[in-house]
Parts: sequence; C-alpha cells; structure tokens
Amino acid sequence: MKKKNILFILLLFSLYTFSQVERKKRLIKIEDFRKKYPNKNLDLSTHFFHIYKKDTLVEDNDKRYLNAKSVEYEPKDSLFLEVYKDIVYQKYQISSVKNQRMKLWKEPLKIYFAPSLNQFYRNKIEDAANNLSQNIDSLEIRFVNNINASNYIIYQLDENNSKKYSDDINNNEYVNYYIKWNRSRIYDAKLELNLNKYKNVNREVNANFLLVNFYKTLGQFHNTSKVSCESVFSTCNSNKKELTDFDFEIIKYQYSYGICKFTNLEDFEENHKIAKERISRGEKMIFIHLE
Repeated sequence: MKKKNILFILLLFSLYTFSQVERKKRLIKIEDFRKKYPNKNLDLSTHFFHIYKKDTLVEDNDKRYLNAKSVEYEPKDSLFLEVYKDIVYQKYQISSVKNQRMKLWKEPLKIYFAPSLNQFYRNKIEDAANNLSQNIDSLEIRFVNNINASNYIIYQLDENNSKKYSDDINNNEYVNYYIKWNRSRIYDAKLELNLNKYKNVNREVNANFLLVNFYKTLGQFHNTSKVSCESVFSTCNSNKKELTDFDFEIIKYQYSYGICKFTNLEDFEENHKIAKERISRGEKMIFIHLE
C-alpha cells in the first residue's frame, strides 16, 4: 500500500520516546529543547520531564508530531554505506561535498511521454518505472496523457522532431536530463534522447542510455568506480548496463523510511554513527514521518 503525503523527518538521538510513556509523551533532551525554542520559558515545576541515565528529557509539544508515526532505523553494512555515499554525495570524487544534500522525489512522479518518443523507448521506461514503483513502497510513478498534469517529460529529438522541452539541456548531448528541486525535494524533470547526435546507433543502445539516465533522475545519483561495470551507476563506458540488485537496493535505500532524509554528507554520517552507537548499547534509533 502506498504511503501518501508523507514528510520524513529524522528523529535525532535527542528526540525519542521511551517505552513506558511512548503513547503519551514525546521527549527531547533539555538542551535541545532550549535550542529549538529559544524564546520559550521552560519551568520544570510545571513541564513534564524524565531523567534517563544522565540526561534530563522534557516533553516536546510540537503540534506537527500529533499524527507522527515512527520507523526504526534501517541498518546497512559499512561497505554498502560507503558506496551509497559516493553515489549520492560523491564522497570519493570531489573535495567539497559537505553542503551537497540527498535529493529525492517526495511527490509521485507523473511522467508524460512526448509524441516524438518512439514506442519502443516508452515501453522500456514503463517497464523500468513499474518495477520500481511496485517494489519500492515510497516511490510512486504514474503515467499521464496530459502534459499539464505531468512533472516529468521524456522526449526524443531526431530528423523529424525538433521540439525541445528544456533549454537547460545541452544541444550536443546524446542523452541527458535536467531536474529541479526545492529544499532537496525534486519536483520537476526533463529527460532528452537526442538521436541527431548519433544517427546510426541501434535502438537497444539508445534505450540503454535512456534508462541509465532515467534511474539517475530518481535522486540526482552520480557514477562511482566502486560498483561493477554493468551497474547503471558505474563509471564504466558501456552500452550494456542494467539495474543490478545492488543498484536497486541503492534506490530503495534512498526512499527508505528508516533513514534520515534530505541531509548533507556530514549529517548523514553523524546520524549513522549515533544510530550504531545506540544499537550497540541495546537502544533504538527512531525516525519519524509526519502526515
């Protein structure tokens, strides 16, 4: 079942619910309460608080959490996470990645195929999209016949079709895309197949490059040398790439309810460090999502 209109928010180390009060109280460390509400007077004689080990935890009455649902942290091994961070943050490729944030679609993708796009390529995209949408619960992909109802347009340029749907895509590119986002939430995409660039390439090769770029639009994913050559995220120059099981897990993890969303690399690593420390102590790391 699809989860609609969900906003993911990280439930930080300092913001979690104890089993004995979790149906009634949501608690936060007192120092984090004061950071969150700098102008609010906190009087412990009237405000609910709880002492846990050496921490004083106070009730957080943020109304956004009234209908919040919590999801336990989804652990992954360090090898997977290092590859994931290179694909999402380019950790091992460039030096300045601290401010680069994880990007993904929060709203359903509504794909419009331009009349110029050959049916063969449409079928390939539909098969790939349906596979992801059916197997990744928080990634919803639809197809629409009205361009005005879409937020994703896929089109083809060739001798008989010259209509471009994005001026942001370089005219000299073979296959390319352009995505727009706000606060790391992708809300618009254009994917272009330019057959004027290489006119004698067979359609299987065209479809392969089109699919590789389609997968990348799901999270502004980058290439890495840390995966096998057939991977859609590989730096290998190949026209026979495919969505490997590992690739699928990368995309699924990007949309997982059990990780922090829209963070930069520094925060992502810090959150995972805290989560593993808590798990090693027999505690839990919880993430919340709001309706």
